Amino acid sequence: MKKITLLLAMLLFTPMTVLAADSAAGSNQACTTFGNKIIVGQKEWVTVLNSNQKTIAKVDTGATTSSINATEIKDFEKDGKDMVSFKIKVKDQESETITLPVVRWVHIKQSSSTKTSRRPIIELNIKLGDKTYTTPFNLVDRDHMVNAILLGRSFLTKVALVDVEQKYLLK
Repeated sequence: MKKITLLLAMLLFTPMTVLAADSAAGSNQACTTFGNKIIVGQKEWVTVLNSNQKTIAKVDTGATTSSINATEIKDFEKDGKDMVSFKIKVKDQESETITLPVVRWVHIKQSSSTKTSRRPIIELNIKLGDKTYTTPFNLVDRDHMVNAILLGRSFLTKVALVDVEQKYLLK
């Protein structure tokens, strides 16, 4: 029993920072990981590759699905498939129009209201740190929010652990 306790204590207090070689630049970059997951702070820089826009994303373990600030959202059908066209808005900059298939539709209930809203879920490519991920986002007007992007559990569960005391752990 003492050996198990000692092993657990060693595991808990072992530093989780590892150095990952950046072979393209030939330099070392600190990358915080635990097992096969990255560790992210409550806010992280994210680049949306579909639009080449870089912004700060709020990491929210309370949200099921990630959200992105979208304008001019228009859904339509093409060849029997649900499609949606939209622009991504980050601060005062809007992307070109993006057209993607709808992965599914969701009904979202806001904690501040009893009404639900129907939103399209699409997949976008994002860059977080030095890795690229394809992840689902719901499209919604987030102009009234501080951050244009919210990363929810559907993304975090697969790739990340959250340290809520930290911000901007990934460069």
